Amino acid sequence: MRVWFKGVFDMVMEHIEVTYTVKVFDIGAGLPIIVLNEFEARQRDLFIGDRVELAYKGRTMSAIVDTSPTHVKEGEVGAFIEVVDALKLGPGDRITVKPLTKPASIDYIKRKLDGSALTPPEIDEIVKDLMLSKLSEAELAVFVAAIYSRGLNAEETVSLTESIMRSGDQLQLGVHPIVDKHCIGGIAGNRTTMIVVPILAAAGAYMPKTSSRAITSAAGTADTMEVLCSVNFRIDEIRDIVLKTHGCIAWGGGAHLAPADDKLIRIRYPFRLDPRGMLLASIMAKKKAVGSEFTVIDIPIGRGTKMEDPSRAKELAKDFIDIGNRLNIKTQVFLTDGSDPIGYGVGPALECKDVLEVLQGSGPQDLFNKSCLLAGSLLEVSGLAQKGEGYNTAVGIVKSGKAFEKMREIVEAQGGSPHLRIEDLPIGKYRAELYAEAEGRVEYISNKKIARIARAAGAPKVKGAGVVLKCEQGDKIKKGDAVIEIYADSEGSLDYALKVAQEIQPVELQKIVLGTYDRSMF
Repeated sequence: MRVWFKGVFDMVMEHIEVTYTVKVFDIGAGLPIIVLNEFEARQRDLFIGDRVELAYKGRTMSAIVDTSPTHVKEGEVGAFIEVVDALKLGPGDRITVKPLTKPASIDYIKRKLDGSALTPPEIDEIVKDLMLSKLSEAELAVFVAAIYSRGLNAEETVSLTESIMRSGDQLQLGVHPIVDKHCIGGIAGNRTTMIVVPILAAAGAYMPKTSSRAITSAAGTADTMEVLCSVNFRIDEIRDIVLKTHGCIAWGGGAHLAPADDKLIRIRYPFRLDPRGMLLASIMAKKKAVGSEFTVIDIPIGRGTKMEDPSRAKELAKDFIDIGNRLNIKTQVFLTDGSDPIGYGVGPALECKDVLEVLQGSGPQDLFNKSCLLAGSLLEVSGLAQKGEGYNTAVGIVKSGKAFEKMREIVEAQGGSPHLRIEDLPIGKYRAELYAEAEGRVEYISNKKIARIARAAGAPKVKGAGVVLKCEQGDKIKKGDAVIEIYADSEGSLDYALKVAQEIQPVELQKIVLGTYDRSMF
């Protein structure tokens, strides 16, 4: 009888609140995590990864348990910055800790791992728990892996898209037509957004474009636009800008649009996992969140791209169209040549230079053509151009100067100067050229290697750092011809980028290697 009573007593103890003294760990953990003394936690049947509810002065939150035999004493709880900021804690404060049962979403993740299809409420519960930080990084990694290995059917993809969209704010413009575009990435210098937006806005469409910053590339669209003006806006500020100018190019992370996607990307990135269903949901959730009615998707294909296999690219294109239809977003997809970089510059200010030149009727022809192709598609599908005339209409808007004037208007509305002069761009003052040691023909320019050199020079953090291509695929190169040009804001950064360039050989020529370099300072 005494043993039975003790067992009941222990089970009750597992669920009662215990008060601890706060020890502040002045660093971020990425999730709300607390640290308990390992011996004391074991006595309470709490282990690494368990959930607890924290309470302090009427504020509550859930957190994940970690344990240590030395970093906290019995009676103490270590709190990382996420917990400290949320509960407004200080060293020595007393908080209560109550064990929680594991969320049901973990069972749903296990079911997906076993190959079962999830229902909309189950997917919604997973995303809600993700936003409430009830799931650990390990559990989220299992969710990503389950989708990677088991896939998502169309219904699951739509459900995940809508759940991600509902995790943040939604833009309500009350106007038509609302258009959008997206490129799945991986191509250096591919700054078509900064040309497409002013073309569509000048034509009368509304284009609230939210873009990303660079993760592995030398610049994202947000990094490049930031050379000219601010890109960090709240959702109400984006609304005001778009209603005033018809266009906006903002950083998506600042607008609280589909924030669940940002959390999932942080999990996916270290593993380099891009499950098709999650990729579709990630992109289309952001289109849905801004109220897009028409969108165009750019899928670059070719050597070194995310989609080297054209058959896989075609399957992905069909999925985009299908999911778009299910979400009431009329979607067109282009499979474009991604075998080498677009434009000349790679790096925020250098890419911005290409954009401004194109908008003024010159600049890289491949960037001009691709931008007008994508813009023309949106003009046609939204009814702003006759079928088959979209490209020519887009070209006309650029050649007339209307797109450039609209870009000036958008930049000014986003807090920048409307005087868009190329000579004012903050190009790095240190420059070096690499040249060919022998004659040959350009066979391949690696997007990844060019981006790596530009990052070594300081991009995207240093706006003026990067690479300028002096050749393109198919060009015949003579001995001594410049192949690439590197810009940096310091001699040390330039030297490092040069070393990287000579080691990785970004441009493949017939029996040619990159030789020594000439350096000059502006």
